[in-house]
Amino acid sequence: MRLEASGRYGCFLEFGVIKQNLYRKVLTAIAVAAFLPLLAQAGPATSFALPDSGYMSNAVFDITEHNGAVWCVTGEGVMITYDNGDTWYSYDASNGLVGTSASAILSIPAGAGDNRIWVATSHEEMAGERLYSLSDGIQFSDNDGEDWTRINFGSDGLNIPYVWGVDRTIFEITGHFDENDPDDDWLFFTAFAGGFLASRDGGMNWRRIYPTAADSVQFSIPDVVPSLRNRNFSCAADTSHADSLFMWVGTAGGFFQYVFAPPREKVFSEWISRVVFCDTCPCEGCDDSNFVYFGGEAGFSRATKTGGPFISRFESDGLPGQSVISLIDFGGKLFAGTINPLDSSGTGLAVSEDFGETFTASTSFDQTGINKRILDFAAMGDRLYLAAEEAGLWVTDDTGTTWTPVVFDGSDPANRRNVVHALNAWGDTLRLGTDSGLVNLFLSPMGTIDDSLFTVFPETESSSARIVRVKTQIFGGVDVIWTAHRPLTLNGTPMVGRSADGGVTFDSLQVTAVTYDFAFFGDTAFVVGEEGIRFSPDGTNPGRLDDWIVRIREYSGNVVVDSLISDTLTAMEVLDDTVFIATNDGYAVSFDRGETYDIHRTNTDTLKADAVLHYTYAIEGLLGNFIPEIGVQYMPDTLARVWISNRPADFGSFGISVGRIDMAIREITDPLGVVIGEDTIYIYNWDAVYDDFAWNFAFNGDTVFAATSEGLIYASSDSLIANLGDWHTLDLVNSAGAPLVLEGSPVYAVAVVGDYLWVGTSDRTVRVDLNNYDLQQPYFVQDPVEEVYAFPVPYSHTIDLAIDFHFVVEEPTDVTIEVYDFAMNLVRRVADNERFEPGIYPTVGGGRPTWDGRNGKGEEVAVGIYYFKIEFSTGQVRWGKLAVIP
Repeated sequence: MRLEASGRYGCFLEFGVIKQNLYRKVLTAIAVAAFLPLLAQAGPATSFALPDSGYMSNAVFDITEHNGAVWCVTGEGVMITYDNGDTWYSYDASNGLVGTSASAILSIPAGAGDNRIWVATSHEEMAGERLYSLSDGIQFSDNDGEDWTRINFGSDGLNIPYVWGVDRTIFEITGHFDENDPDDDWLFFTAFAGGFLASRDGGMNWRRIYPTAADSVQFSIPDVVPSLRNRNFSCAADTSHADSLFMWVGTAGGFFQYVFAPPREKVFSEWISRVVFCDTCPCEGCDDSNFVYFGGEAGFSRATKTGGPFISRFESDGLPGQSVISLIDFGGKLFAGTINPLDSSGTGLAVSEDFGETFTASTSFDQTGINKRILDFAAMGDRLYLAAEEAGLWVTDDTGTTWTPVVFDGSDPANRRNVVHALNAWGDTLRLGTDSGLVNLFLSPMGTIDDSLFTVFPETESSSARIVRVKTQIFGGVDVIWTAHRPLTLNGTPMVGRSADGGVTFDSLQVTAVTYDFAFFGDTAFVVGEEGIRFSPDGTNPGRLDDWIVRIREYSGNVVVDSLISDTLTAMEVLDDTVFIATNDGYAVSFDRGETYDIHRTNTDTLKADAVLHYTYAIEGLLGNFIPEIGVQYMPDTLARVWISNRPADFGSFGISVGRIDMAIREITDPLGVVIGEDTIYIYNWDAVYDDFAWNFAFNGDTVFAATSEGLIYASSDSLIANLGDWHTLDLVNSAGAPLVLEGSPVYAVAVVGDYLWVGTSDRTVRVDLNNYDLQQPYFVQDPVEEVYAFPVPYSHTIDLAIDFHFVVEEPTDVTIEVYDFAMNLVRRVADNERFEPGIYPTVGGGRPTWDGRNGKGEEVAVGIYYFKIEFSTGQVRWGKLAVIP
């Protein structure tokens, strides 16, 4: 069973904390971005304390469930209730957390192993006349908050810069946890100018993940301001795609889809030793019904001739050894020779009867150990031969049920003629590459040896005895044998041999590096090895001219995006117009007989995405490039739906979009536009379903809830996508219909926990019964006399109309509100001994004290930090601070 956990982000301002402030601060950073150098950096810390009692803050920005408790994220820490709101506990900087302002939270379910709660915090510091928010990073607790451990990203810890400090606030923590597979655990977090980071070991070690290699430069040069696409806000895990993990990451420059395929669903070997076509294998859903098999250092892999789907199989799937060094499809079975790469010893023969899905170790071929590797296969009619080094030549005529050794030379064993490395079946001739040269066995239809021919090669400065690869080319109507040689002694030299008379005489063609394979296009021979691919169009030495080198490059337009020039090439196979070339780091494929190539690099790095797609507002159905929130809605018997909250950053507009996957048939064409095949792909289509953005999403079956600045809305996602329904507003009211929150209060958080929907607003938290929306219970600070703040903060001259002031009047009194600059000069008197009745202010309607960001002369005040004083005629005085941005 898969267990998902995801967190949301909250505002990081210590004063006047509401999520709109976060957006305004982000816009300022996007526009100015001149204050990114770190102002401070904290060290690692472990804290122990008892939680405080009582509900601590009316503004809640994120909600999650952990160990049966509801945890709420606020600008003053985290609040916890174990009894659905009857009693509350809290943690902040005074009793465990590193910083007071919490910004993100994640619960790891107990069934997933750690039973851990993660929290991100930040704090504020003044520098000159400017107030800065500094990230404290992340911390975790394994005992419900009694102890907290901070992850040390500093130079004396993980040494990952730009996670702590100014404008690195962590907005979201998410992950994926599989209780049945401890190796399939993931953690991620997004930090505004700190990047997108991931961990595979429970959060003890972290690494940044980048959309492209070019993006990594922005985090390697001090004081470089990250581009919009590297300013991260939201992330969500999607595990509805079999065993692949999709990570959706929202930035100020659109959002990214990171695809992490498991080893079993991609080519997982870097060094690929063999490529084998199976042009008769049935491939369900494949247009051409062709499989391509790969043998490599990490196991076996399978693709289709035109690409995916891919699979890889390992020792856990029945392979008797880690590495596969030889392959053949024969008699409806797949045979593979395996080794232990640590000592290069043979580990036996594997057989698959389901096209590589599973393997069984052969019991009828029992030759294993040092110098007993199965290096090659060859098929002649109903007989299959294998070459097993010092174990010699073996044959089966019953598709592997029994194996029999073939003794073809009873002379002195010292000549090592029976040490077999390579095989090539050609007509009635079986050619063997051995430790003493080439052996031609001329066989009867029954497989008996009628005659033989031995060609011995000396160990000299221009020759070597051991033949490790044999292939036959038809050149001008003549059978031409090509051999790849390795030296047995220090006297020998790697070489390529060529014979046009059946192996009686050979030309010694010097190719100065090790050769692994040969391939042929008509009269042209290709020699594959450490120096790439050299070719000979006329039977002469393929190593004599540098111009006779095939340079494999992949282009995007006229730009080279990858090449095999520095690779060691290990195998090459041709089927019709399709060419596969194996390397020490993946493979290349051409569908037009080598005119163009796609290069596929092997990804064995579990923290590197196998694919990254970028989505922006330019795509139909997407509205804005600033993505403050992403939600993943799991649906029965189908792939998950992805919900995107859109806001404008550099471009776009406001709105909510939903993505769903549709299946499509893609045509594969050659460079001339000729269709050479088809494959099935899955593409995301996006629908714009609302004209304002959301701070948060929650899901209950088909129902989607969206927390917006206009209130809490909900709808059936099926009806929205089908254009058969619309959004509804879930009014936060009591049984008599009276409002439970201040009118106009934005809704920032929403979460489904058990039978309840928990709703966080700027004014208070409300618990809603999911079985009866009319049953609602509010939670708020009972004695908020000390709580004064201004909002929205920061105040923007270009965005906001005015600033409201929150305060509480306990008895009829006169109130004076004044705004001061950083030097404590009076800027404006907002209220002058005005009479206020008992209540919580501001209230709806006229008469509420507001400040429009202007001084007494009606001029817009300068950008910066300001203070406000609320003075009561009872003698009480309360101070607060605010910020003004452009």
